[in-house]
Amino acid sequence: MNWFNIKKIIKEINDFKICVIGLGYVGLPLARLFSTKYDTVGFDMNQSRVDALNAGHDATMEVSDVLLQDAIKNHGFKCSTRLDDIRDCNIYIVAVPTPVDENNRPDLKPLWGQAKL
Repeated sequence: MNWFNIKKIIKEINDFKICVIGLGYVGLPLARLFSTKYDTVGFDMNQSRVDALNAGHDATMEVSDVLLQDAIKNHGFKCSTRLDDIRDCNIYIVAVPTPVDENNRPDLKPLWGQAKL
């Protein structure tokens, strides 16, 4: 499949449903912003984090509570730990940590863990 075919397929998809996997300092702001234009679900393995986000509060302060609450109330943004809530998404973006070891090589275990989902 070449780039032209990918662009054509994207143009033909009318109903984007985006899933952002990993709601940290990269994933949460990205998911919140996508939710203003597209149906978006944020996915994270941490249930207490998801509960707080769905209540409209980001303890890490990456996204202000005002913007988060607006996304939830006015744009239908939701966060989940349930695979069933993301099965019908047609775009998946993985935003998980990639720490480095003592030799500055990336530790891809978080990425591989999410890929198994």
